[in-house]
Amino acid sequence: MIYKFRMVVIIMHSAHQVSIHIIDWCYRSSIPITNLRLQKLLYFVQGEYYRIKKERLIREEFYAWQLGPVIPEIYFEFSIFSSSNIPNQGKANNIVQSESIIIDKILNKYKRFSTWDLVELSHEQDPWKYNYEIFGNKSLIPFKSICEYFGSGEEK
Repeated sequence: MIYKFRMVVIIMHSAHQVSIHIIDWCYRSSIPITNLRLQKLLYFVQGEYYRIKKERLIREEFYAWQLGPVIPEIYFEFSIFSSSNIPNQGKANNIVQSESIIIDKILNKYKRFSTWDLVELSHEQDPWKYNYEIFGNKSLIPFKSICEYFGSGEEK
């Protein structure tokens, strides 16, 4: 007997890799990007990517901070720029073209929003709102809650 198995490998990226891609995209699109804007775009990319692919893109967890979802490691990495624009960091070379196309599509969707609009939008969504209101500042936003919110199939 011959058995054939189909193996599916899901590769998650580090938040750093995705951040570099987002910063590069913003730089190429002439869109200023601060640490705060980066945090919100990471969150929306994670949620929308899950909605589209039903896969997790970013391996690190988000936390419900006062100004919305945050990946602390990335916040601290880019905190040296304070509220100033983050300079281009080069290209993220670990993201394959098929993923890049989806990420860029998501970034195009959110580029029309100001940073503060993105903060407000994240505050209206259950993953941040529930965890911040129930568990307080800097509480974990479980990936499952992002999946449940974005995974309904409806475009947010």
